Amino acid sequence: MAKYRMSNGWAISPGKDMLLLKRMSRQGWHVTGMKGMLYSFEQGGPHDYDYALNMEERVTPEMMALFEASGWTPVVAFDGLQIFRAEAGASPIFSDSESEAELLSKNRQQYGKWSLVPFCLAIICFILKNQVEEAERLFFCLGLFMLVCFVFTFFPFIGLSLSLRKKRSQQG
Repeated sequence: MAKYRMSNGWAISPGKDMLLLKRMSRQGWHVTGMKGMLYSFEQGGPHDYDYALNMEERVTPEMMALFEASGWTPVVAFDGLQIFRAEAGASPIFSDSESEAELLSKNRQQYGKWSLVPFCLAIICFILKNQVEEAERLFFCLGLFMLVCFVFTFFPFIGLSLSLRKKRSQQG
């Protein structure tokens, strides 16, 4: 039997999600994948695992081999999001704060670009809505859709910005 739990938003609060996965494993529910924003779990024996999030843009066999050699097993692995599991107390995935900050910065830039596109398209749709009477509803609906797309890219941008700020303040 499978169980599902909603993500807290891995780009906004990754620590909460990793603690959720750890707590679920201690209760005997182990994450097996993601479906949208839902984690899927399968029941097994209780185990004390640590979980770590990585957001490499491209998953490569070399990257996976490096993590596995460090004791981390991929649980969710697709371009843009990887979740790894290891025995409790394993060495962290990132050995230095600078490399983690660099990855956060790169992902933040990507989400910033992704959020600008739907925002600009929404503005264009709302302007066209008032200019083209025959297609007023169409442009209004497209504008709303673009605003929804904007929200789902802008919130991760904010989360990554906050994580990056926190990481940089810890560095120095």
